[in-house]
Amino acid sequence: MKTHYLDRVSSIADAKSALGSLLCENASTWLLRAADGDVIAYFNVVESDIELIGPAVTADVSGRHYNEDAAVIGVLKELQKKIGGVLGYAP
Repeated sequence: MKTHYLDRVSSIADAKSALGSLLCENASTWLLRAADGDVIAYFNVVESDIELIGPAVTADVSGRHYNEDAAVIGVLKELQKKIGGVLGYAP
């Protein structure tokens, strides 16, 4: 598994709202799904992390979809337009 992230976002509430509107799910974890319904990535909102400046959104890419970074980064870029932040990658 690998992780892409968007840290330094405007707020936790804004991040949750934006994720809900982009991924059409209301939960503590939002899912990006492939056309067949399989999960490509799991998105989470965190206050802070050892390596991140919070609040932040993390996207853990499923091992089965390890090379589908473009779809994950696309969601993070859409989030960035709505809530700001800095894109990053943690292998």
